[in-house]
Amino acid sequence: MKQSFSFKPAEWIPFKDAEALERCRKITREEMENYPHPNPEYRVRVVEDPNSAVAGELFMQLKKSDEEDTHLVAIFANSWKNIYESVTEACNKFNVNCRNLHAFCMDEWADSDGNVAPVTYGPSLGGAFLREFYGHLREDLRPPIEQIHVFTNDNVDCYSELIEEAGEGAADLVVSATGWIGHTAFIDPNTKAFGTDSLDEFLTFGTRFIETHPMTVIQNSLGFGGAGDMANTPGYAVTVGPKDVVNARDHLERHNLTFTGGYNSWERMVSRMQLYGPVTPSVPASIYQLCKGTVYVSEAIAQPFNISEKVNY
Repeated sequence: MKQSFSFKPAEWIPFKDAEALERCRKITREEMENYPHPNPEYRVRVVEDPNSAVAGELFMQLKKSDEEDTHLVAIFANSWKNIYESVTEACNKFNVNCRNLHAFCMDEWADSDGNVAPVTYGPSLGGAFLREFYGHLREDLRPPIEQIHVFTNDNVDCYSELIEEAGEGAADLVVSATGWIGHTAFIDPNTKAFGTDSLDEFLTFGTRFIETHPMTVIQNSLGFGGAGDMANTPGYAVTVGPKDVVNARDHLERHNLTFTGGYNSWERMVSRMQLYGPVTPSVPASIYQLCKGTVYVSEAIAQPFNISEKVNY
């Protein structure tokens, strides 16, 4: 006979509202696209392959910018090799000129003294964008290199201003995903850099240096040699801020991270928290609910929370 067992979440977990969490857990795949959000410009779409959906939308934004000869100021997540190479391959095939693109990489690794990793550092996030997007474009279709912005030691304090200057007040587009701790970029909860309970104050924070949350180090360690090598994973970063996200005119997200070859996913819960929980600094990516944008969620992430006595709890 099974018995219930009640406990409180660990103290270091940023968001612990039991009622809100249980409501998020119970949202079904059928409810996800039609959930009554107060913001009608915030859309959730469940699709088989969010990567293809995001790539298609990004390509169309670039095509429109070319055809109408208008600037496109975009904040990009990294590394998104499959998406960026698909987009640039389509640009190459259909001769879409990206001369009007002003790209801003949303984050980069740093050391404990605030020194920003150079793009020549192997796992550099800015370096990944230069390889996977800029370097994959045909040379005659590329924007001037001066329009590709990565974090450096010299621009951390003014990066938000650079975005605003290029975009006449704000970026046109943010391309992103969410992390295990509920971050977007490296906007981590329960950190000194973004330490406030006030949503209004939180939304005023621009680019800055951060000591990331331990969960972010754990998540990122899965990509450092595919080995969970936490000691070899940077625990510091520079990042755009909530101000840069909410001020942007449009947003494009994907939620589709599962363990290779398996059903399990650390993103299934935090996706629902971002999409359907309260807007709070404790779940930084929840601020997308305030914005115009589309979140493409995979069928795998939209699956219910299964409990298996053989492999799960």
